[in-house]
Amino acid sequence: MIKFLCNKLGRDKGLEGFKAQGITPQYRILEGNELCQALKHKLFEESGEVRDASNKQEVIAEMADVLEVIDGLCKAYGISIQEIEQIKNEKYRERGGFEKGLYIETLEMEDGNPKVRHFRASPDKYPEI
Repeated sequence: MIKFLCNKLGRDKGLEGFKAQGITPQYRILEGNELCQALKHKLFEESGEVRDASNKQEVIAEMADVLEVIDGLCKAYGISIQEIEQIKNEKYRERGGFEKGLYIETLEMEDGNPKVRHFRASPDKYPEI
């Protein structure tokens, strides 16, 4: 027998599909914080697949997967889509959206600027150059 390590969250009907293909999965059911963490990892996985999609249909299919994971996170945390939409709309009113394609290459500021601490706290995200 050949065995592959998977270690990722699967869809609810995934077991049936594997079994129909002659694959025997070893699995367990996640709950609580463990499920929340797995859903967050799944969101990164699916977001990467959106990034790697090469045409509109692939983008649509992968974005549907992202939305499915978001639905799962909402259920796991007891959050409604309306709560998310409300915060999304508030952020849009305050900061705008992403329609203009604004791409910020660098940020320059005086050393005494209070935002320096914010950016230096995340060197992987904002490397100092």
